[in-house]
Amino acid sequence: MRKLSLYTIFLYSLLIFQVLASDERFTVEIKVDVSDASASIARDKAMNSATRAAVTAVAKRISTSDGAKRISEMTDAQLINFVKETSVLNEKNSDVRYMADLKIIINEELLKQYMQEREIPLLAKNNTSILIIPIFREFADDTPMLWEADNPWKNAWDNSTLSSAIKFIPISNSANNMSIINAEKAAIVDINSLENIANANQTTDVYVLDAAYNGIEGLTIIATSLSGEKFEINVNGTKSSGAELFNQAVIEARNHVEQRVLTSKANEETQENELIILYPFSSLGQWIKAEQKIKSIPEITSMEVQAMAPGKSQFKLSHTNSFENIQRSLRAQGYILENGGNYMILKNIGE
Repeated sequence: MRKLSLYTIFLYSLLIFQVLASDERFTVEIKVDVSDASASIARDKAMNSATRAAVTAVAKRISTSDGAKRISEMTDAQLINFVKETSVLNEKNSDVRYMADLKIIINEELLKQYMQEREIPLLAKNNTSILIIPIFREFADDTPMLWEADNPWKNAWDNSTLSSAIKFIPISNSANNMSIINAEKAAIVDINSLENIANANQTTDVYVLDAAYNGIEGLTIIATSLSGEKFEINVNGTKSSGAELFNQAVIEARNHVEQRVLTSKANEETQENELIILYPFSSLGQWIKAEQKIKSIPEITSMEVQAMAPGKSQFKLSHTNSFENIQRSLRAQGYILENGGNYMILKNIGE
């Protein structure tokens, strides 16, 4: 009977880890909880699994989903080489169980060098921020809810501490946000409201995540973004599991959005686009201010003045982003672009 019990414990190796948010892209905090035939075996397995989770988490922050997948397919013996430092913040153990809070620092230069040698895409430091608007309804044709205290979908996002390659910002219950958008406007993806809420929260994009129960077997989420993305996410589970179902839905929705955003960003960064822009201005100071603001936009790679005349300037703008996103970035700086035929006309908002 004792042999059977030990064998059962040996087969049942439970790993629970949670990657917590960190300001450093190459630092990861992880909780581990592993059971096995003995505490020492459980500890070894926990450390290997924590190393794998940490390196994979960092890979997701600095590469595409395909690049992170290639890193995750490496062996434990290979992955340990990327670890610069492991700190045990807190630990407990029994005869067959090991639990700990770990802080793992990945060797930035070594990992980047390996990725470059293997031609794994390396993204620039990601400043992308996504505002999440989680609306919920019991059934797909019900009236949606957003600001209600009993919105379980928004509550799950508000309580999430998951780390990501991009910054997810669940919409806060501020008076300003409530005055700009409500559940009905979010449900119909009112572009004007989404643009205003993006500007108010200073985010790169906005995703409306419209969730409803799929009978009693999970959730169906319709994701729609200000940038034009629309797709469906199906989360398996049971309605009776309550918060557990919504917490799982946060993980799956975040992963879907992250993959699409990073893939799109990687594609945009591989090509450079150009715009010829005419800017009429009333004073030299106005032109200098406009030039400084435009050059501060991260997606702008160069701004070349082609001609100057009293009260107007013509320049070529090179950028690595979609035209729609450049328009939004300019709008956030106080400008709009209008079609002038073979060129665009830059105007101050309000003109």
